[in-house]
This record gives sequence, structure tokens and C-alpha cells, in this order.
Amino acid sequence: MVSKVTRKIVLLIIFSIALMPLNVYAQKPTAKTFFDIGIENAAKSEFSEAIDNFKYAIKLKPDYARAHFNLGHAYYSLHRYEEALAAYRNAVKSNPKYADAYIELANVYSMLGETGKAVKALETAVKAKPHSAGAQFALGNLYSELKRYKDAVKAYKKVVKIKPEFARARFNLGVAYTKLSKKMLSEAKREYRALRKLDKGLAKELSKILRGKK
Repeated sequence: MVSKVTRKIVLLIIFSIALMPLNVYAQKPTAKTFFDIGIENAAKSEFSEAIDNFKYAIKLKPDYARAHFNLGHAYYSLHRYEEALAAYRNAVKSNPKYADAYIELANVYSMLGETGKAVKALETAVKAKPHSAGAQFALGNLYSELKRYKDAVKAYKKVVKIKPEFARARFNLGVAYTKLSKKMLSEAKREYRALRKLDKGLAKELSKILRGKK
């Protein structure tokens, strides 16, 4: 008769054989595997872990633009700005039409006081994706900060042409008009009328600015 010990050994062997295909055919982690884990880390504010996983993804796929982009976010969240810059640069190098990466690149440049480089990054973004409302809006905001109101108006006008319901862009456009000359107040009032249908709060705020210009 077969002993209990022998029976257990036979069962263990059968169980091990049944598991063999799982081990033999187990897939190696891909770049996307590490990227997805990095995204989960970042969502939990585990930025150091996210950095490690994005780096693993990039090691497997050096031109992985989204991994470079999100690596930049993780570095930025830890106030490691120079490393964030390098990551965003690699993102646009991997994908020259990556408008969001140019926007973030410009954001870091601007924060570090390198406004010339920030403007260049955003101008490159709108050339790469002229129909990106986000890129045009960011450029308009930067022009406004630099008191380049004519350029800001041009950028905001492109935004509202692409996305007519973009209330904040219409508000910023109205404010930029008020910074130019009294001749442009009629244009600012037109944006006020549009805002009344889109965002009453912003319309009220623009109305106050307009009253101050009379």
C-alpha cells in the first residue's frame, strides 16, 4: 500500500507540474507595466517610487515620451526642478509635437525666472500644435505676465476661436484689451457680453474692471 507520505509527495509533484506553464510562459514586465505602476504611485503621492518606475519604463523604451513627461511631474512634485526640466526636455525630444510637455517645460522655466526660455517653449508648442487651446492659453498668460498685451490678445483670440466656450480665456482676453487703449474697450465689452452666458462670476469681475477704465 502507498503510505500517506508517498501520497503527499505524489500530489506535490502533480501540483508543481500543473503550475509549470505559469512560470514558463510568464511574461516579462514591459515598459508599459512600469509606466502604469508609476502612474498608480503618483496618484497616491508616492513620487519617489513613481520616479523609479518611470525610469524603469524609460530604460526599456528610451523614447517613451509619456514616461519622460510623467517623470517630470514626479520630480516637480518633489521640488526637484532641474531634474524636472531634463525630463520634460526628453519628452519633447521624443515627441516634438507634445504640446503639454512644452507647457510644463515653460512653467518650470517661468518659475525659475527664465522667461525667455519659457516664451520660446510655448511658441514652439503652438507651432507644433496650432489648434491646442491649452498651449495658446498658456502663451497668452505668459505674454500678459510680461505686459506684452498685443501678443496676449492675439493668443487669446486664437483660444476662443478654437474653443468659444473657454470662459477664462475670454475673461483674460477682455482684461488684455483694457490694458491696451480706450479704443479697445468696446472689444473688452464684447467679451463681457459673451461671459454673461458662460460664467456670471467672471463677467461680474470683468465688469468691475471696465467700470474702472471709464
